[in-house]
Amino acid sequence: MTTDYFALNGRVVPAADATISVLDLGFLRGVGAFETLRTYGGYPHALADHLRRLWESAASFGIAPFFSEADVRHLLAEIRTRSGHAELRANFVVSPGEHTSGVFGAGTPTWVIIARDVHAPPESWYEQGVAAVTFEATRHLPTLKTTNYLVGKTGLALAEKAGAHEAFYVSPEGYVTEGVTSNVLVVQGKRLMTPVVDCLPGITKGGVRPLAEAAGLVWYECNLTRDDLYTADEVWITSAVRELMPVVAVDGKRIHDGCVGPWAKRLRADYRAHCISEALQDAQRAGMV
Repeated sequence: MTTDYFALNGRVVPAADATISVLDLGFLRGVGAFETLRTYGGYPHALADHLRRLWESAASFGIAPFFSEADVRHLLAEIRTRSGHAELRANFVVSPGEHTSGVFGAGTPTWVIIARDVHAPPESWYEQGVAAVTFEATRHLPTLKTTNYLVGKTGLALAEKAGAHEAFYVSPEGYVTEGVTSNVLVVQGKRLMTPVVDCLPGITKGGVRPLAEAAGLVWYECNLTRDDLYTADEVWITSAVRELMPVVAVDGKRIHDGCVGPWAKRLRADYRAHCISEALQDAQRAGMV
C-alpha cells in the first residue's frame, strides 16, 4: 500500500503533515506560482524548463530563485522511495510566505512539492478523443503560471456541464488563446497552428514542435478563431501529464469525422518516447542514475 509524501520547504513529510500557516500570502492574497510535471521511469521530465518558468512567474511578485534543480531531484527521489509510487505527478507551488506587514509584506518564501501517483488519463481518451468548449474570457497574467484560477473555474464549470474535458479561452477580439489547463494546437492540411499571443508558452507544446516538424508538419503561430477549430482536420491539447491529447468535438461540433486523427496518434507516440529518453538523459547528466 502506498502513502503520499510531500516536500514542505525542503523537507519530505507525510502528506497529512504538509501544512502551511493561515498567514501565508498564498492563502491570504492568492499570491503564488506553480508548475506541474511528471516522471518517466521515475525521473522528472523537463525539470529545468519547468523551474525556469516557475521562477519567471514568481518574479512577478518579487521572488528570486531560492532552491535548485538538484534540490528538487533529490526530494522527488526521496518521495518516490518513501511513497512507493512508480511514477509521480509533481506540483510545485511557491508563495511569498507568511504575511508580516502592509498588504503584501512577507518573510521567508514558502515552497511545496505536492507529489502523488501520476494518474495518467485513461487510454480510451486517447483512442476515442475528448470534447472541449469555448468561453469568452481573458486569463489574468496570461504568460505566467499563477495560482489564480478564478476565471478558468468558470470555463471548467461550463465544460463539466457540457460533458467536456477542457475549456478554451476566447479573447474579446474573438481569438482562441489556450485551454484552462492546456495549450491548443490545430492541424489543417500540413499546417500545425497554435495561438501566437496571450497564452502560456507551453513546455509540452514546445517539445512537440520539433517532432511535428520532423514528421512533415509546418509550425504556424497565428491568431486562431472558433471557426479554425470547427473546420480543423485535427485539434489537440497538450500538457505535462496528458502529453498530447486529441479533441474530437468543440462546442458540440464534430471535428472532421469525429475520430482521432493520424497525426495525433503518431505524434503522441513520438512525444512519449521522446519524454522517456529525455528524462533518463537529464537524470544521467545530473548524476541521479
